Amino acid sequence: MLLAMVLFGLMATFSKDVLTHGGITGPQLVAFRVMGAGLIFWLGSLFLPQQRIEPRDYVKIAGAGLFGFAVAQGGYIVGLSYTSPINATIELTTMPIFTLILSSILLHERITPRRALGIIMGFTGAVLLITRTTAGDGRPTDYRGDLLILLSQVGYAFYLTHYSRVIRKYDAFTFNKWTFTFASLFILPFTLPHIMDIDWAAMSARTAGEITYIVAGATFFTFLLVVYAQRRLLPTTVSVYNYVQPLVAVVASMAMGLASPQWMHGVAAVLVFTGVWLVVSHKSTAS
Repeated sequence: MLLAMVLFGLMATFSKDVLTHGGITGPQLVAFRVMGAGLIFWLGSLFLPQQRIEPRDYVKIAGAGLFGFAVAQGGYIVGLSYTSPINATIELTTMPIFTLILSSILLHERITPRRALGIIMGFTGAVLLITRTTAGDGRPTDYRGDLLILLSQVGYAFYLTHYSRVIRKYDAFTFNKWTFTFASLFILPFTLPHIMDIDWAAMSARTAGEITYIVAGATFFTFLLVVYAQRRLLPTTVSVYNYVQPLVAVVASMAMGLASPQWMHGVAAVLVFTGVWLVVSHKSTAS
């Protein structure tokens, strides 16, 4: 899980570099990530035992692909083109809060005062990031990017709660190859015109390498690592590792000159991390 979070944290920095200096747009990078990872899962599944999908589950898997990958991954990448990688990784840690809120609605899980306080603190930290932080060049970050990333976390939280049964029902390769396939179909109408505009000849080796890392390392490989870890660790233990991402993003972004950490990042991080800790450290209680 630690390795998965390090890989995720680096993805924010590499994605920002691709979007800023690589001549690649947000929709183009979304297409690379979703369709590329889907292709790798399909190729890998050819060498593994085939698991049959029940016909009635295809609709559920399509929904999981829409919210868990098209909305979550698409919103994150496009949002990252407007904001800093530091903001993005801090906002990623709000996902347990959205998961709790949706669990209370969909699964009737009770929100205790402790958890309510955590939600308020996490929300306050996110608002500070959206309204008060700046990008690496001193310009205020575009609030649209922060809102898109928060929306991506809502989509992923909905994916985890509403589709939890079908996620556990199938093995990682079978489930991921189909969810990425449906997600690719969902994003294709929006990304195809952008894909046709890619200047392949002008793409540098650095940009190609970063895209390869984003697709193979930070998407395909990390999704396998997370599934492996989730089968061996408690959910609260898994969620704590989310805190590794901002640390990795800060160090990598400073090294690449893509962002300048400020005191407001620290305040927002403390609020978000404390809020998430209050949410995930309390034993869940069904109403």
